Amino acid sequence: MKFKPLDKIKTLEEAEFEILSAEQKLKNLPQRVIKEVLLLTGLAIIFPFLPGRRGRRPMIENWDYQDALIFVVIIFVITFLLFHSWRKNKINKRLRELKLKKHLLDKQKFK
Repeated sequence: MKFKPLDKIKTLEEAEFEILSAEQKLKNLPQRVIKEVLLLTGLAIIFPFLPGRRGRRPMIENWDYQDALIFVVIIFVITFLLFHSWRKNKINKRLRELKLKKHLLDKQKFK
């Protein structure tokens, strides 16, 4: 999710293009969420069988499968919710900054 720096935006058209781009990213966020949830579900099912770092035994050897699965799902959900809210706030902040930049460019144009 790369954005063009605000100081590089010099014209009203560039600002409008960046606003449309940020709005499109915000609009496409729910579709990305569906894909990411499906991916995380697959990983959560497999994760208890994977060995840990430095040759540690897999979780399935220490815990029951349903306990390991519940633990992994809780960790994944918390991480996903934090990351999703961070990403959404970043796009919204960028959108506010771009609208301000567009307003300032528009105001400067009429002076």
